[in-house]
Amino acid sequence: MQASYNPFEILNLPTLKTISRLGNRYLVLQRFHWPGIKEGRGFIGTPYMNEAEAKAHQASLSEKEGKTLNLILDEKKLTDLVTDPQYFLFLSSFRDQQWNARIVMRYQHSITSFLNTQMNIRALDEVTIYFRLEFGRLKATVTAFGDEHEFDAHDMIKYACA
Repeated sequence: MQASYNPFEILNLPTLKTISRLGNRYLVLQRFHWPGIKEGRGFIGTPYMNEAEAKAHQASLSEKEGKTLNLILDEKKLTDLVTDPQYFLFLSSFRDQQWNARIVMRYQHSITSFLNTQMNIRALDEVTIYFRLEFGRLKATVTAFGDEHEFDAHDMIKYACA
């Protein structure tokens, strides 16, 4: 079995310091689902400079999916979480420029199977797939035969490592 590809930056202590130094004061930390990461062990953080934007993000989450943390007041809590080896934390940004193409390439079989069941698509050369982050969730816009569809990217790729 091939190792899963995860395009997100790792959230560690130096990253926390950097996002704070850039003027961010809040971090919305939410559950993160990805192949190869055990349920309940993955989290993704989205930094914000002001509380209103962070609260708007949190409002889009379901109950117990995530919460807003203050980078200064919750520093100990964040440090403990980031340094705990049982958890995998990521930042809502990408490590490389080619992440979109790499997701499609790495998870091609799962994406094709998913699109076949959802849209009767048999090959990826029939579609255009654009991934984007929306409130800490990776979403996919799939365009085929003039129609556009929105999907949760995790639903498209979740069977890749099964």
